[in-house]
Amino acid sequence: MTATVSVRAAAPPPGGATRVVAAGVSVAVFDLGDELVAVDDRCLHRGGSLSCGLVRAGTVTCPEHWWRYDLRTGERVGAPRVRLRRYPVRRVGDGVLVQVPAPAAAPPASLRQALLEHARRWRRSR
Repeated sequence: MTATVSVRAAAPPPGGATRVVAAGVSVAVFDLGDELVAVDDRCLHRGGSLSCGLVRAGTVTCPEHWWRYDLRTGERVGAPRVRLRRYPVRRVGDGVLVQVPAPAAAPPASLRQALLEHARRWRRSR
């Protein structure tokens, strides 16, 4: 099971969006009326903020270059193999709770650091 980080945020306005940052990940949360949807806030084309995009009929249009995504599936309209990452989201009171994967431990910057860390762990296990 993958570890997750949960973050609370203000709920988006009906038919609108809000931006949430958790574990270094920017997430756009959309209120589609009958459900909440959370996806990566970065457009896959040039990285535009989707939380600033135009939302109509369950679709968001990137404000920078007009790529459109179906929010219920994360698929790019006209190119279903291109899709945004989706995240679990639920309403909690008058806010929302979004879950994103916990960040992975950063790999050592060098072989020397990796060997030193291995030696520290070995020493503690003795």
